[in-house]
Amino acid sequence: MTPEKKARQMVGVDITIILFCIAVALAMFGESIYIVFIPNFFSESGIPVAEIGIFFTVFYVVNALISIPAGYMSDRMGRNIMIFSLFVLSVTIFSYSLADTRGELLLLRALHAATHAFIFPISRAYVMDKSTEENRGRAMAIYGVSFTVAGMLGPLIGGIMREQTGGFDLLFHAAAIFPLLAAVFLLVVVRDLGKGFTMEKMKVPTRDLIINRPFTVLLAMFVVLYCVSSVMTIIVPLFAIEGLGVSYVFLGIVSMCVGIVLTISQFTVGTLSDRHGRKKLLIYPFIIYAAGIFLLGSSVNSSMFLGAYMLIGIGAAPYTTVAYSIIGDLVREEQWGTASGAANSASNIGMIFGPLLASALGGAVGLRMPLYLCSLLVVITIAMLFIMLPPDNRRAAEFV
Repeated sequence: MTPEKKARQMVGVDITIILFCIAVALAMFGESIYIVFIPNFFSESGIPVAEIGIFFTVFYVVNALISIPAGYMSDRMGRNIMIFSLFVLSVTIFSYSLADTRGELLLLRALHAATHAFIFPISRAYVMDKSTEENRGRAMAIYGVSFTVAGMLGPLIGGIMREQTGGFDLLFHAAAIFPLLAAVFLLVVVRDLGKGFTMEKMKVPTRDLIINRPFTVLLAMFVVLYCVSSVMTIIVPLFAIEGLGVSYVFLGIVSMCVGIVLTISQFTVGTLSDRHGRKKLLIYPFIIYAAGIFLLGSSVNSSMFLGAYMLIGIGAAPYTTVAYSIIGDLVREEQWGTASGAANSASNIGMIFGPLLASALGGAVGLRMPLYLCSLLVVITIAMLFIMLPPDNRRAAEFV
């Protein structure tokens, strides 16, 4: 048995998937060095606090608009298109240190979003390419775990750089190195990312996806759950520090613990979904997710806050792993890039409206009510998925 076959037998997926995930993790690690501090960078660049949200909205809108065309192009031309995007991402990150005006920063945010649209949805499509229905859950779990792990230490390193230098230039310079490394790794180690499909075989993918009911249900799920996630991104730090009086250090420790729990949960639910069905492993953890958010809103001390967040870490895994496995099962191979782009667009649409909802509710009714609303939205999503998704181990074609 060759070393490659031994590795495949050990992890249950093609070794190429693992190598590919290492490359994507390098790019993600570079992003994590500075991304947590980007609002502070905008503030120090002279952008009023009230206008910083515009730069996030621009990112989400551009990402949503470009993700589907990017996925379609990768279906037609091959996944190699993401290598060029990694080089552009590196230049974009470095350019943040050179930008002087508001217009330049807005342009960089738009370009940044465009590179993300050509990298991360397409990378998921490649994992679909290299996996089968029997091991796709495990493959997506490895992909999700690589993302989570890559993003855990980056903020700490970036924070140390910021404290030592008093500025953000070094963060951007260091972060720009990693997309370059990822691109070189793909060119040297992975090499072939696929040739794409002919126009004749692809036909009109948008129509096929629109009438695919299970797929549209998943798109609705992405909109709601990423809206929930973006609401929590704004509300939870404020609630923890202002409402419960915890320290920033404690909040950082909680974030790292959740990352560890999420990593374990992603691999577990992804692997189990290959054996016990995607629908079960998508829906059941969401019950834990909804309960965790509700308990988070009801927290009265730091211990309760930590316990609730651990539940959230356990329950959040399905929509980053199992959902994409379902898409791979239900959508034809020549449409995986387009479908992954559509899922990314739906996610960004949810994140466009989430911050607006969080700000409005947080200011009007306090910091607990948005969390209760998020829990309710997850419960509604569970009901939608239970009723409208087809039973496990049946193809989408049977329902369209």
